[in-house]
Amino acid sequence: MSELQSLVDDLVSANHILYRHAVVDGYGHISFRSPANPQRFFMAAAIAPGRVTEGDILEHDLDGKLVNREDRPQYSERFIHAEVYRARPDVNSVIHSHSPTVIPFSVTTVPLKPIINQAGFMHQGAPVFNTRHVPEATSLLVDSPAVGKALVAALGQHGIVLMRGHGNTVVGGHIRETVSRAIYTESNAKLLLQALSLNSPIEYISAAESQGMARQRLGPSHGVDRIWQMWLDEVKNTRGR
Repeated sequence: MSELQSLVDDLVSANHILYRHAVVDGYGHISFRSPANPQRFFMAAAIAPGRVTEGDILEHDLDGKLVNREDRPQYSERFIHAEVYRARPDVNSVIHSHSPTVIPFSVTTVPLKPIINQAGFMHQGAPVFNTRHVPEATSLLVDSPAVGKALVAALGQHGIVLMRGHGNTVVGGHIRETVSRAIYTESNAKLLLQALSLNSPIEYISAAESQGMARQRLGPSHGVDRIWQMWLDEVKNTRGR
């Protein structure tokens, strides 16, 4: 199997996994950078994530245009992906979701910080992008290159940026890592809301602890591939019903 085909297969599965975990619903999207041309990326046509198939995967350039000019609807917020790839050569996968429990942290002054080790990638913080501060924005959507660039400026070198009243964007080195980050961001937000309700000091995951866990996840026993295979089995079993 070619590298591109393997990535396309993972992208289709990622859409279904994210839907099963309620990180996306009828909206939301995930992409990967082309292994052959870093100035291009692949994502689905504008279709509900739980319905994505291989035939829906389209190649885009960094202007958000379709490379092969297919007559398929595109996500209006494809500029999130295009501008992240343009600015961050370390990023090879991007997810934009409306992860529900994350939303309260985008509209309050309470910061989203990691309290579980799987969300340790947020130890540097989770900045909030506010379209009210972007003159080119006409809504909460990132539907133009200018608004996409503003979002990327808020993201900086972080692994996640929250989007006021909208959702979040998570980035990573590959599809499976980014899916894991998106799922555990939602899990961490749920648990943090519970911890905050206890009205007691919270011990967050430190940078050193996060880096230690990251080193362990490079090994075969704690790697992302282990949890990915379980998530993949779950969606395959669901399809077979």
